Amino acid sequence: MKKEQQRVDTPPAAAHNMSDYALESNGGSVMQKHSSKTYRAPSPYQSYLFYNIFWTDLRGPPSHRTVIQGNTDLRPGYCWAFAGGRGHLVVSLSHPVSVTHVTLDHISKTVSPTGQISEAPKNFAVFGMSSLDEAEGTWLGSFQYNQDGGAIQTFQLPESAKRVFKFVKLVVESNWGHEVYTCLYRFRVHGTLSQ
Repeated sequence: MKKEQQRVDTPPAAAHNMSDYALESNGGSVMQKHSSKTYRAPSPYQSYLFYNIFWTDLRGPPSHRTVIQGNTDLRPGYCWAFAGGRGHLVVSLSHPVSVTHVTLDHISKTVSPTGQISEAPKNFAVFGMSSLDEAEGTWLGSFQYNQDGGAIQTFQLPESAKRVFKFVKLVVESNWGHEVYTCLYRFRVHGTLSQ
């Protein structure tokens, strides 16, 4: 049964006014073994371009954790990349919550050195999981990141999806056309604490 596409945006400022239960400094963490592998450039020349020109931070190339570390300065290339247009990230939330919204951050076209963001996620789905033993989880909603929209886009989950979960799985189903990799800058999970 095909799941219905949901598209409900809220103003970008909304993300700053809601708790982020995926945020690492609040206790969120990435379940790396349950997530897609980090993209590695195949040749030394591509590695030089990808890691040294785009990722100039002295700590080395960003890892899965980059997505939940709360970086508000969206710098081109300072993202977690996975190969191709399909990938996933599993996050352990700081607390079990009833998930109401999710937010994706990505650089805008105006900030991109090429004026394009083909490596940005396009279609994605969100799943809730009570434990890591669940193969897929419970579908919470499917959305589309607007490449012509703002850098910070918040999506409201349908009322029927609001159940309590400890883990959230972000599944990127496609990007905006980049054939080699997809970049995730920040992923936030909003909701209400379980009573």
